[in-house]
Amino acid sequence: MGVRADMSFVFVFTECPPGHLLALRQWGFHIVATVDCPGLEKVVDVKSYIRDKFAVVVGDKGLAEELRVGAVDVGEVEEFLRWLSGEGARLFKAALQ
Repeated sequence: MGVRADMSFVFVFTECPPGHLLALRQWGFHIVATVDCPGLEKVVDVKSYIRDKFAVVVGDKGLAEELRVGAVDVGEVEEFLRWLSGEGARLFKAALQ
């Protein structure tokens, strides 16, 4: 499967994320969870949900391996958001144009 320009990127959390990570939405990322979390869509059938999306599972390497997608932990997502909010902002915005 190739990457299309209109392909969306989704972070799939297996636990409720810290509230400040919802700021990823400002950058166009989708955030969902496999559990009930305030303000997030709960996804039961993750495999179907991520079809035609670029997905990263946060907090469960086993699930990521099963789905054949990337895996990160909350700390790595926080680091990515800090990068986006700082030096990465210019680069990321330029890439979206």
